[in-house]
Amino acid sequence: MVTKNKVQLFFLLFLIITSTVGCSEKSKSQKLFGVDADYFVGLQKLAEGKEKEARTKLNRCIKKGSFYCAKKSAQLLCTFGNVQEKNEAAVNLISKYKDDESLLIAAKQFESSDEISKLIECTSNIDFKTAKNELIYLRLNAMKKRGDSNYQNEVYDWFTSCPISKEHYQFYKDIYEHPDFAKIQIDEKQSESDSEKPSYTPRQFVLNFRIEVFKRNYIYAYNNTKKILQYFDDGNLPANTQLCSDIGKAYLYGSTDFAKNASYFSKLAEQYKRTDKEFYFWFYAGRLFSKASDSYSKVAKCFEAAIQSAQSTEQKDNAIWYLLKSAQDFSLNTLLDSIQTHSKLWNDPEYFEDLFESLVTTLLSSGQGNSFGSIYKIIDGYASDETVARFAYLYARLSQEGYADAKEQEIKEAFRRACRSGSAIYYRQLAAYQLGLKDTELYNVLSAPVKNSSVQFSKQLKEPLAQSDTKAKDFEKLIKGYAYFGFPEKIYETFVSNKNEQLPLDSYFYLADFLSKCSNKSECTEKFYTQALRISAEGQRKASENMSNAQMRLLFPENYKEYVEKYCQQFNVNDKIMYALIRSESFFDPSVKSSAGAIGLTQLMEVTGSDISKRFKMQNYSLTDPETNIKFGTYYLSTLVSRCDNSYLLGFLSYNAGITRVRKWQKSSLVEFGKRSEMPLDLFLETVPFAETREYGRKLISATVMYDWLDNPENFESTVSALLK
Repeated sequence: MVTKNKVQLFFLLFLIITSTVGCSEKSKSQKLFGVDADYFVGLQKLAEGKEKEARTKLNRCIKKGSFYCAKKSAQLLCTFGNVQEKNEAAVNLISKYKDDESLLIAAKQFESSDEISKLIECTSNIDFKTAKNELIYLRLNAMKKRGDSNYQNEVYDWFTSCPISKEHYQFYKDIYEHPDFAKIQIDEKQSESDSEKPSYTPRQFVLNFRIEVFKRNYIYAYNNTKKILQYFDDGNLPANTQLCSDIGKAYLYGSTDFAKNASYFSKLAEQYKRTDKEFYFWFYAGRLFSKASDSYSKVAKCFEAAIQSAQSTEQKDNAIWYLLKSAQDFSLNTLLDSIQTHSKLWNDPEYFEDLFESLVTTLLSSGQGNSFGSIYKIIDGYASDETVARFAYLYARLSQEGYADAKEQEIKEAFRRACRSGSAIYYRQLAAYQLGLKDTELYNVLSAPVKNSSVQFSKQLKEPLAQSDTKAKDFEKLIKGYAYFGFPEKIYETFVSNKNEQLPLDSYFYLADFLSKCSNKSECTEKFYTQALRISAEGQRKASENMSNAQMRLLFPENYKEYVEKYCQQFNVNDKIMYALIRSESFFDPSVKSSAGAIGLTQLMEVTGSDISKRFKMQNYSLTDPETNIKFGTYYLSTLVSRCDNSYLLGFLSYNAGITRVRKWQKSSLVEFGKRSEMPLDLFLETVPFAETREYGRKLISATVMYDWLDNPENFESTVSALLK
């Protein structure tokens, strides 16, 4: 195994050799990076064990370097030297930088050196609503050790100002001294006649209540909600939005008396009218009325009131989602009316994608083909591009098959609308296939950028970053510097921890290309394949113009080419299909293991791997070994496709959900559509009852088409046709 230092040295030598050697290389780095080069040289010196030289370089960068390199230099100084030097570096770091990352580095250093007062002082201005829980944890632990008089107040503030996290739970278990509520029997009748005070304070009771809700002990929580509300009424504690949310969960999941509880919450909503608590009581009143299967008018009234009283866009979208779901459960016409009204009010279109996804299967199973046309026209401009494309495409296809009434011109218009899809390429590809697009028209559809409706990652990029955007340019210099000076292992972690920072579009693909090439140089850096793909995917989300061929090849890389081609030839599988499967299953990460236990590049279950190993008489094998995993996965897919009458799509679905299920779904869909045979597979896919399997089929179809189109654009029509055969 190549050591970290050797890997760094390899990349540095590689870059030097392929550039200008000797002093000219130093001049070039100074010209490109200026004083910032001192940070990267400092990293190199530190890796060589030359701490004194590293410290000199880093201090120089702190004084004269750009924002990010200077900050990274200051942070790095906290990690080496003696205790006094590291503490001094931590003090200097937080005197200049107040961000959570720097505060956390300093706080950890102060904790390790038992500088409790410095830790408390440096974290004195953090906001419990937004600060990292790990940082708050360190602060409160330090306050407890010092016996700080404000300790109890700050613990309560932390536990009631934000959602409970694993850090809260760990703190409550390991550090916070609290009564043993498991042994306390709360008997309201006895407490009324007992003059002794409870053995706990209202605040202690609230903290325990929140922990029990976090643990999903809803019956216990429900039995104690009245005490919390009494604390509010008596003025012992101020009403709190986080507590109101927990009370709602307790009533929703801890009791089955839904109608009675819904009426009670409606009264509470009136009691807390025009406060930030009102939303929660209307919201949970609506959910409780819905669970009670009460009249839709009662449900709608509560959710409409929740929408009106929402304090944030997230709350509003949440209330709208549940209102639409209730309308869907009531009647199709009610849902269409509600969509028409509320689509103009929501903020994050992608928040509603799962609701529309489930609506597709409902409409198909009930034979409501024309509703696809009504819905796609209503939501166009309000729902995500992917959702609009799905409904437009299916309306056109159902009309072609005689299940909807669109005329030829309307069918073409629906397919053209599907071609403008943003989030997913699947419906773009199939609509382009139906329209018979070729050459430039086809290129424009398949290379179009993603239009991320939810704006999860900043704005899209068209022009280079403005010259005045100094901070953004500083970030670009930092992350490109890691590539230039041979620290590829720092690129992705820096990229992820600074998602809000902009990069010029070409920088995403520069970094992806660099990491991809790094993976080809050493077996110990296969993780760079996955990182390269994630960075290029982010570049696609940022783009506002068509992608180049080179950029798209980074989005659809042919990693592990030697193994893929070898076993695809052996088992008669199209290599583009295996690249698509590996990309979709694991993003080319050979060590990934799913929550269900699937392992490696092709995500094989251990039992499947064991069965296949017997077929090849392999007693010793590892599913995390790339060659073994690709061999087993290719063989397994080939057997499934063969058993599915050589249908690739049915083979894909069987790979994900099992061939028995797929055959059962086929029979059910034929009944639903009134067909005896020859169910169009693109329509069959939409009837699959598992959302995960539907999406899996779309991903593999679309990725296979892209892989093949990049190499053989003239085969687009035959490729799509073969996949849907």
